[in-house]
Amino acid sequence: MISSRALVLLALVLAAPPRPDAARIEQGRALYLANCSRCHGPTAIGDGSEAPLFAERPTDLRRSEVLGAYNDETLVDRIRGTRQLHLELRPEAVAHQAQDTESLYRFVRGLPTVRWAAVERGALVFFERCSPCHGVYGRPEPPFPPGVLHPPPDLSDPAFQAETDRRSLARLVRHGERGMPAVVPRLSERQAEDVQAFVRRLSPGFTLYDRLCSTCHGQRGEGATGALEETRAPRFAFDAAYFRAHDPDRVRGKIWHMLESAEPGMPHFAELSAQQVKAILDYLRSLPPLPPEASGESLP
Repeated sequence: MISSRALVLLALVLAAPPRPDAARIEQGRALYLANCSRCHGPTAIGDGSEAPLFAERPTDLRRSEVLGAYNDETLVDRIRGTRQLHLELRPEAVAHQAQDTESLYRFVRGLPTVRWAAVERGALVFFERCSPCHGVYGRPEPPFPPGVLHPPPDLSDPAFQAETDRRSLARLVRHGERGMPAVVPRLSERQAEDVQAFVRRLSPGFTLYDRLCSTCHGQRGEGATGALEETRAPRFAFDAAYFRAHDPDRVRGKIWHMLESAEPGMPHFAELSAQQVKAILDYLRSLPPLPPEASGESLP
């Protein structure tokens, strides 16, 4: 005969929500690093690469009560919602706007010369085989996969791009060098050429364009064509004709005003499904707790 205590324990076990499996947590980790870590940091403590831009530090998700104080449905609605939260920029962050303007200008100015077939083939290989170490934008962010002892190089760094020629980059992808392992299974020469063609697009301008511009202007800068025709996308393309007709300083001015008018705030990721957001939450809840600190951050 089962005791009353055993029945209570059994009821508690049956009532408890199922623990997410390792695959779901890994999916959440990848989504978090791609979409959230720039502000909240690679380990979710509010120390992301863009955190210094804001007057108030992004929420430390490891020590704050956000994950415990709100249920999944509330957090999913908040992350996927349409209302953007205002975040005040630090005065010195204005200097970054000038740098970002130039980075974006250089990127869009190069769009007419891109060999898109090779770049798009290379992007597929890169995201599958290279991004676990180098990140989706070529800028590595820990934690790294097991066995990676030293941070990989930042492929989006203009200095790396300047010192690494096309042949050297293709050789690195296939054979490895200076601590970088070769991609296994080894890529063919054609695949290596495609990957290096995509890597050549990586830059601060690429990151900004993908995050801020590509939804309306298209990944190729094609404007309102094809799949974008039903949206409010611009009716012009960043092609050779556009740059012949527009003075460089005018283009830079348009980029500056676009950045100036974009209200800084926590992005809301409507393109992520509710299940993807829940996977991110599962990943964050799987992280070990940290000692409490007086931070004063509020819900992002």
